[in-house]
Amino acid sequence: MWGASTASRRSSLADLPPFNSPYMVGADSARRLWVSYAEHMVRTTTAAMAENSEVRPEVVITVSDEGPLEAVGAAARACALSNGFEAERATRLQVVVEELIREALSRGESPIASGDIVTTITFDGMTLEVAVVDHRLPLTPAQARHLPSRRLVSLGFVNKLHVGFAGADGNVATCAMTLDAEDADDVIHAELLTPDAPDAEEGEIAAIDVRLMTPEDADNLVQCIFRCYGYSYPNQSMLKPKTIRRQLATGAMVSVVAVTETGEVVGHVAYSFERPGDTIPESGKMIVDPRYRGHHLAERLSLKRAAIAAERGISGTWSEAVTNHPASQRVAIQRGAAEVGLLVGASPASFKMDALPEKGDVRQSLIAVFTPTGPLEPASISIPSYATAHLGAICDRLSVERTMSDLVLEPTHRRSRLHTSASAATGVLEIRVGEIGRDLVDQVMGVFDEYLALQPSTMHLHLPACDPSAAWAARELERLSFAWCAWIPEFLPSGDSLLLQRVTDHPVHIEPIVCARSEGEEVRDFVIDQWDRVRRGTSAGNQPG
Repeated sequence: MWGASTASRRSSLADLPPFNSPYMVGADSARRLWVSYAEHMVRTTTAAMAENSEVRPEVVITVSDEGPLEAVGAAARACALSNGFEAERATRLQVVVEELIREALSRGESPIASGDIVTTITFDGMTLEVAVVDHRLPLTPAQARHLPSRRLVSLGFVNKLHVGFAGADGNVATCAMTLDAEDADDVIHAELLTPDAPDAEEGEIAAIDVRLMTPEDADNLVQCIFRCYGYSYPNQSMLKPKTIRRQLATGAMVSVVAVTETGEVVGHVAYSFERPGDTIPESGKMIVDPRYRGHHLAERLSLKRAAIAAERGISGTWSEAVTNHPASQRVAIQRGAAEVGLLVGASPASFKMDALPEKGDVRQSLIAVFTPTGPLEPASISIPSYATAHLGAICDRLSVERTMSDLVLEPTHRRSRLHTSASAATGVLEIRVGEIGRDLVDQVMGVFDEYLALQPSTMHLHLPACDPSAAWAARELERLSFAWCAWIPEFLPSGDSLLLQRVTDHPVHIEPIVCARSEGEEVRDFVIDQWDRVRRGTSAGNQPG
């Protein structure tokens, strides 16, 4: 049997005969009918949702032994095509989804749980994710490592694959595919500005309106980004007006734009929530047309964004500032920001900034800064002993009260909870630890296998600092070459994040990393020292508590 539903409407396939109905001419005819209906239902629904940006595309499908797994694969492919993916990539996703369901069906049924397999397909404007869940016999780690689907991810069929037993949630397999420049379906008519482009006149600058962005500005914003960066801008979703409008409508991104009298967008800044439930957004996506630089437009945009964040009850924002010039760092510091970390090699070599010095074909580093926009509550956190003085100085600069413990306490939980995501455009893999368990290192090693095809350049791992085992986790993860990266207050739903980083063998530029002030240089030097220490395999000297 087979059934489906979507976020915007509930649909069932009860109007069609069961797959094994005697009224059907034959199994092949039934299979073709189900597949055709699945494609039609998903295409119709996702097209309707595309007209309503406030609805998050989601399709839920349940299949049992009698149902054709091809119908689910066809639904996944239709979702991908309807949301802008190229046909070849959509077909590869279909192959992976069908294999995941085939693997689930091959597991023995539990006598006390349903044998049905539930597939959920979601799209957030940039990443299409498919989750296949069953409550059949639990999958062992050894079985998970040797599944045929592993071969497909190693061949690059999808950007992400994770398969494993999740306790009461059953066996969970998730695969994801992210839009890239090859999938762009919007025509960009702007021309890339040359270094000798004439500066704007004083009258043009005086007439600029800095205001909250509306969905109608999306097309003009894309033109502005292309004029400044061409196709090198690392966040490819910002080159798709449809995606921008959806992010604005759902609140995932709140943007401020600088608009000329003729309606041309010449500046932009935003704060964005990475995931639903986040309370501290990332402030970034700062773009100023080179013709309008040097007239404090970045400051005007940032002040407007900070005012909007304060009005909406956001206690702070974090951002990543470039290190090939100090201008963006100075803007943040003027608004009360403090440097909280250094993301080594986080910016791809392909990212070029017009009229600014470049350092060759190597990855660049970014300074992490935090800007308070409201009160931050006192909290107790667990951190490695080597970082207490460093973090204490940052807390003083931000006037944030933190009680720190450097005791190395082993977790009380056996299993860790992780959530992973990756960007093919930036080459960054992110791991969020929801709960620290004794199997943390093994689970993170499993993530390495899942993203083998992506070959990430940098890995970022968020530890929940409120967990008493965070210092233990930071020490254990040094075995996998994770080193201190940053501290971000209240970034996770549970509280502060201790951000660790692992830089792979891709070329990274370390000297010089330009900082706007001596406090930033102290943070830079601390992070690089810890990175060097971990690479040498030297212990920080934490003692068990």
